[in-house]
Amino acid sequence: MNVQTAAFNLVHDYPGGATALAPLLGKSASTLSHEVDPNYPTAKIGLADALKLTLLTKDRGILNAFALASHCMVLPLPSCPDGIDDDTFAGVTRMAREFAEVIGQISEVTADGAVTDNELRRVEGEASELMSAVQAVLVALRVRNEAAKPQSMREAR
Repeated sequence: MNVQTAAFNLVHDYPGGATALAPLLGKSASTLSHEVDPNYPTAKIGLADALKLTLLTKDRGILNAFALASHCMVLPLPSCPDGIDDDTFAGVTRMAREFAEVIGQISEVTADGAVTDNELRRVEGEASELMSAVQAVLVALRVRNEAAKPQSMREAR
């Protein structure tokens, strides 16, 4: 899916569509509809509005389409708010499990000597889960690192 289609789908799949979203951007529904409609090539949605729509709707379609066009992938970062106890060992266990799943998928998809598009997507999905697990452990370790420092040495937030 390309970025234009993703923007169109984001607006039109949202409950209330452009009518509900446009006022949040300070625009009319007609203007927003035209900005995301590929049939109106002179009207374009701006990056700031695309970001705001993504955050408001929690729809990562535009972000994923942009990443795909750039030969990248989106990896949501886990949150670990201050004051919340973490279980680093559970995170490491999840990381090991995800690594095993990546290896299992690679073994499965390469068994016949060829890798189809769907098989590649499955491996990429498992790899994404592994990277997310690694990031969760790193966040937990950063929280512990900050908590162990004297207040005067902690990073300003």
